[in-house]
Amino acid sequence: MKNALITLLSDQVVPSTSFIATLAQKEDFIFIITTQKMKEKQKIVNLSDSLHGAYSINEIIIENEDSISEISTHLDAIKWQDFDTVYIDLTLGTKLMALAVHAYFRRFDELYAKPQVHFYYQPVGKNCIRKIDATDLVHPRLLSLNDYLTANGISVINKQNECIAGKEVTKIIMQQYPEYWTDAGKLFRRLRNAKKPKLSTEKAISLLDLDKDSILLSNGSQWRPLPEELDLIYKFCTIAQFSLECITKRHIDYLSGGWLEEWFYNKVIETMPDLVPSQVALNLHIRTATAAENELDVALVNSRNAFRYAECKTSLESDESGASLLIEILYKQAAIRKNFGLTSSALLVTVDKITKSSSLGRARDLDLKIIDHDILYNEYDLRRELVAHLA
Repeated sequence: MKNALITLLSDQVVPSTSFIATLAQKEDFIFIITTQKMKEKQKIVNLSDSLHGAYSINEIIIENEDSISEISTHLDAIKWQDFDTVYIDLTLGTKLMALAVHAYFRRFDELYAKPQVHFYYQPVGKNCIRKIDATDLVHPRLLSLNDYLTANGISVINKQNECIAGKEVTKIIMQQYPEYWTDAGKLFRRLRNAKKPKLSTEKAISLLDLDKDSILLSNGSQWRPLPEELDLIYKFCTIAQFSLECITKRHIDYLSGGWLEEWFYNKVIETMPDLVPSQVALNLHIRTATAAENELDVALVNSRNAFRYAECKTSLESDESGASLLIEILYKQAAIRKNFGLTSSALLVTVDKITKSSSLGRARDLDLKIIDHDILYNEYDLRRELVAHLA
């Protein structure tokens, strides 16, 4: 059997990746119909990379996407009767391109003995490949997180491969944080951002030496921790089961707020036990198609091939000025989200309480979900929100 798959290609590449990954065999011929503009934006490269270069892709480049005759001319150049079956995905491209391709192939079954032609469409958010003019449905192959990101022109720089502290330790910190450790978190953020001592992953420092020399803060001022501050630092570090005499940057990052990222990561896996490691990541550092770099605290592709990510904040206030950072964070997340396609959704997770109706309204306007203190500390509400917004 000699089969061909045709997919239109535009800014949203994931549906094409899903269509080919689900229906194509290694020996099938893959045809991409797209515009010169999409080719220059590396959309064909993104598609090929998301498929791990497993297929030989034949390009049909349209100069004028509004010209039905040009599309027909390109299609006429290919001897389609050499194929037994042609599978056509009309999800992407412009409406006129889709109509032109459909009009060209729709009478093949009447005019020729072969190929048999099958048209498909993928409704947004439905996670199905639907056969046009029939009730047949194909369930797409599950994409990995890396495949999804690659289809969107996003490369992974690095990620955190394992949690720094045990799940039970992180759970205890979560339970105690608002009452006992909020100020300790601020002290560790001050230490994390200090110019001296210089923290690194390889070199360890001793917290017992903090009272010997002044710490040079990021603003250039000197800080010598008070006895009560040192006591709080020591206690918080001990709760996390870290050695006071051997602390590296990753430990400081955890005590500064990374514990919340790990707690939420563990909670996501607990809520969605069917997730496999290739679908979810912790502390994901990415580079977009425009070379902008961002960090996603928790990111995943769920069982419906939809992208979800969370920004985790132990505090929404500036430690220096006390000003609220909420609106700035919301706009930042809204801007980042544009890189991830139509099925993406963002969460802001914080142990702070958010009560201002204007802030909540702004989040709704930007289509960002906030999970704050009152939801985090109510297990029933938390699970309900996670199922609703992640699954």
